Amino acid sequence: MAQREFAKFNSRVKKKKKKLKPVAIAGIEFDALIDQQKTLSATIPVYPVEEGFPVSDTIILDPLTLQMTLYVTNTPVTWLKRHGASKGRVNEVSNKIEDMWMDRKLVKIVTPDAIYTTMGITSITIKKSAELGYSREVSVTAQKVRKTKKKTVKVPKYKLKSGQTKTKAGKSQTSPTSKRSGSSNSTTSSSTSSSSTASGSSSGSASTSSANSSKKSQSILYGVAKGLKFL
Repeated sequence: MAQREFAKFNSRVKKKKKKLKPVAIAGIEFDALIDQQKTLSATIPVYPVEEGFPVSDTIILDPLTLQMTLYVTNTPVTWLKRHGASKGRVNEVSNKIEDMWMDRKLVKIVTPDAIYTTMGITSITIKKSAELGYSREVSVTAQKVRKTKKKTVKVPKYKLKSGQTKTKAGKSQTSPTSKRSGSSNSTTSSSTSSSSTASGSSSGSASTSSANSSKKSQSILYGVAKGLKFL
């Protein structure tokens, strides 16, 4: 029984080893993962009220943040059969990391315990020291990027019409105003013409009366002169 249990345990360990893969960022594999930190945070918006204290009504989840310290060398120990020994491997990996940051593309990060998709690289630090020698210590910080989808919606034509019956509003009528103005103008002109007629008739009657009075005075003078036998 003990031998059978030990055999099952060895088979499980071998299966896990087969599933294990090196840490990779956008297909760039590293030799070792020194440390890893996953941060889950949230933002609680605050709104002040008249009573003199702040209130909150929701919690906004911030994007996931992943921080890792990775190790790369020309002579890997952990994944020697996978990568092999190469004098230019460190420079090659460093150049690929810098190009990845310059491209500003979303990447997939594979770790021993999880896979993170649609991650954006926010910072990369490549450490070189006398202790590391030809090796490099790479610190990477990545953040989850939430993508949205756009959708085009057609607006029905009846939504663009006004009123409860969904008919056009039409134009305003201005004819009554013009008629009123015309009638007022005609009234004004008629009053003006009547006043001018009245003034003309009064001036005509005055001239007629003056002409009659002059004729009458002439006839009186004629009669007096004839009576005195001047004529």
